[in-house]
Amino acid sequence: MSEKLFIDLSLFDGEDSENGNKDPEENKGRSAPGTFTYEQLEEIAASRVEHAEKAAIKNYLQRKGISEEEADTVFTQYKQRKEKDKPNVAAIEQERDTALKELEQLKNSGFLRDKGVKAEDIDYVLFKVGKLMDDKTDFTKAAEKFLKENPRFTRTGTYKVWASGETVSHGAGGSTHNTINDAIRSAARR
Repeated sequence: MSEKLFIDLSLFDGEDSENGNKDPEENKGRSAPGTFTYEQLEEIAASRVEHAEKAAIKNYLQRKGISEEEADTVFTQYKQRKEKDKPNVAAIEQERDTALKELEQLKNSGFLRDKGVKAEDIDYVLFKVGKLMDDKTDFTKAAEKFLKENPRFTRTGTYKVWASGETVSHGAGGSTHNTINDAIRSAARR
């Protein structure tokens, strides 16, 4: 609740503004001077402060040899420059959001590279993993699930090498070259 505060300004004036009488007894029977709310007083005070600042700046500039028109121009230019220099909050927030998305994309790409996803498949895997994400599943869990179901996108998946009728495979810890070399060695020993 806001209470309205009424102040009788005639108490501060000492003189009736209508007829110049200082004696309140002489003013009996006439309408009481206007009362103002606190908000109205604040508005009046702000207006007077702005007017006083403008007058002080003009006075200073005139003492320096600048005419009133030039002072008005300088004051207007100052206000325009002040408005122009205000930061555009919406643009800054949009830049921040874009940067956060790019950072998240880089982190996710790095995670997939660490999991062994081939460079040419990263964009596709990012897209597919993005479809698996929801409120309960974050990127890491969704990526691990997708890669478990689709090991062909990783370099560390199971490969099979056919050497003289036998199948040799390696898991996530082996290397393709070692597997092929082992298959050649075992074939040569026979």
